[in-house]
Amino acid sequence: MTWQLILAVSVTVPALLIALFLALSIFYRRFRVYQYNRQRYLAGPRHIEHPACKCHFCVWERG
Repeated sequence: MTWQLILAVSVTVPALLIALFLALSIFYRRFRVYQYNRQRYLAGPRHIEHPACKCHFCVWERG
């Protein structure tokens, strides 16, 4: 019975770790997309034509 227990633990623990990593990566990605969309919303309409603007999106568009 001990080899069955060792086999079960050696398969279950890595599977749980992989599932935890995938869940965390999905939530982190959703959080980053939420932050990006929130910044875009708070920045308002695009104003690339103003060369003095220092906001993240204007700097990014000017390249």
